[in-house]
Amino acid sequence: MGVDIWITAVESFGFPIVVASFILFRLDKSIQRLEDVMVELVEDEDKDEK
Repeated sequence: MGVDIWITAVESFGFPIVVASFILFRLDKSIQRLEDVMVELVEDEDKDEK
């Protein structure tokens, strides 16, 4: 992404909205990985109980 896109976004939406969107975009991958690991953990726990 170029700097021009960020400048346009800040002008259009405001600085707090752009920063919040950027943080959510960056954290989405981490949150998805955490969710995947939790699902695997629950599945492994269910297998151990049987």
